[in-house]
Amino acid sequence: MSTNQPYYFFNNKIVQKSQVLIGVDDIGFLRSYAVFDYLKTYFSEPFHLTDHINRFYNSAHLIGVDIPLKPTEIKEIIYELIKINLFPESSLRIIVTGGSSPDGKLPGKPNLIIGCEPRNEIPKIYYATGVKIKSIKDYREAPEIKTVNYTMAIKYLKDFQPKGFFEVLYVNNNLITECTSSNIFFIKGKKLLTPKFEILFGITRKIVLTLAKEHFDVEERDIYFHEISDFDESFITSTDKEVLPVISIDNQEFNKGQVGNHTKFIMRLFQDYVESKIWFER
Repeated sequence: MSTNQPYYFFNNKIVQKSQVLIGVDDIGFLRSYAVFDYLKTYFSEPFHLTDHINRFYNSAHLIGVDIPLKPTEIKEIIYELIKINLFPESSLRIIVTGGSSPDGKLPGKPNLIIGCEPRNEIPKIYYATGVKIKSIKDYREAPEIKTVNYTMAIKYLKDFQPKGFFEVLYVNNNLITECTSSNIFFIKGKKLLTPKFEILFGITRKIVLTLAKEHFDVEERDIYFHEISDFDESFITSTDKEVLPVISIDNQEFNKGQVGNHTKFIMRLFQDYVESKIWFER
């Protein structure tokens, strides 16, 4: 059934990508009144599918959008999309919008879209060399909700990626929160630190915290920007990035600009966990 065009789920049926059409009056388009979640497969199995679906429903609940299907139905659709698209590995995006609005302010009937594409891959060289981050005084509105509003994130990345920065770090009232699409971690000796508040609670973040607590003293707490000079190493986490080393924030280098041994160890922990397949749900 696979063609050059991916198959998506749109409202009540599986269609080709070009057939997924929403109106220009959809309040998700007009006002960013929509939420999403993003996941990918390993060994053709969706990674931590239940966690992603639970977060998706929580995001929808927090903005007041009703998802027209049950979680079990969404799971079945995701498995079907993986099966019929026949990609070696898949990236999946679940989106629910507020639907067509009568006045550009009130929502209508929600639109549910589940997209399936070949899995996004970060260049492997970044895991060997590490990446640089630029800090910005800003924050993401309602960070615990995974909304489609990434306006400023896209603007910042457009500004700073051409200057050699892979990600942008939000700093609000001198507190480090998160990057545009990543959680951030720091290492000091055998201590692993990460912000606790005003962040999206990433699935990869949770996995890393669980794996690392057997080997590090883990602290979730407020982290002030001036503290970065005290840290030995840093890395970011997300579904697409997994565990990605950070060698500098602005002009502050970690581990003399090299990927640190503790970061390498955590990268191996995560890869071993993925390869163990103990997370399979069926």
